[in-house]
Amino acid sequence: MGVIAACQPLQRPFQPEVKSSWRAAPGPRTALYVEPVKDGPADLEKAIASNLQKLGIAAFAGEAAPNRYYVRGFIIDKEDGHYLNWTVFDPQNRDTGLYALEKLEDTGNLAEVPAESIELLAAKSASDIDKLLGGDGINFAELNKPVIFVPIVEGAPGDGSESLAAAIQDELARRGLEVLATETGANFVVRGHAEITPPKLETQIIEIVWSLERRNGEQVGQVRQRNRIRAGSLNGAWGDTARLAARGGADGVYNLLKKSEPDYFRPKS
Repeated sequence: MGVIAACQPLQRPFQPEVKSSWRAAPGPRTALYVEPVKDGPADLEKAIASNLQKLGIAAFAGEAAPNRYYVRGFIIDKEDGHYLNWTVFDPQNRDTGLYALEKLEDTGNLAEVPAESIELLAAKSASDIDKLLGGDGINFAELNKPVIFVPIVEGAPGDGSESLAAAIQDELARRGLEVLATETGANFVVRGHAEITPPKLETQIIEIVWSLERRNGEQVGQVRQRNRIRAGSLNGAWGDTARLAARGGADGVYNLLKKSEPDYFRPKS
């Protein structure tokens, strides 16, 4: 009769009684410290960290943490101006060879760059840093995409206030622009204002002014339309007159947008 023996665990000599553990440093997208820029714009590193967070990088500014990747910015001079060089370092303070250059505005004091320029510089820097770390960066064309709201036109007789606003919304949409029904989410507002003269020799002069404004109230430009009409002919329904007026107004607004946002309207290669 055979004997069945249970298998015994093999001895493993020289094995430690307690297993040691090793913690790797978080990757640069998991924890990335943004250093302040020496002699650079104040709080630029905070703005860049905020933009990086929107791109999916757990970036932070302020107090540095040990065992982290970090990105350091320093200003360099070239023949065509000042540049901000961003370089990525590993947790052992070794240069990873990943760097990006951003051109600075020429000012007397580099620490006094205008706020709007800092916002753009922070966005561009964050976009390039994201690309260095395998991301897609910021789609600036999409970021600058005009999104329009058209409120009721002021001062128009008859149903012109509503019909003009509706007509120019349609005309702007036909030109490929995004038009919203409410102001929320829009970055441009097209305001219409109409004035009509008192009747004289059975005629009147009507002038329509379309103002293109940014959401902060800054005016980009105006489009003026002026026509002689039969007295009282626009006191009721405007009909095709609203569509014809809106067509010319939309052409003017579109041209103003092309001049103010050239990067968005530049042909895509």
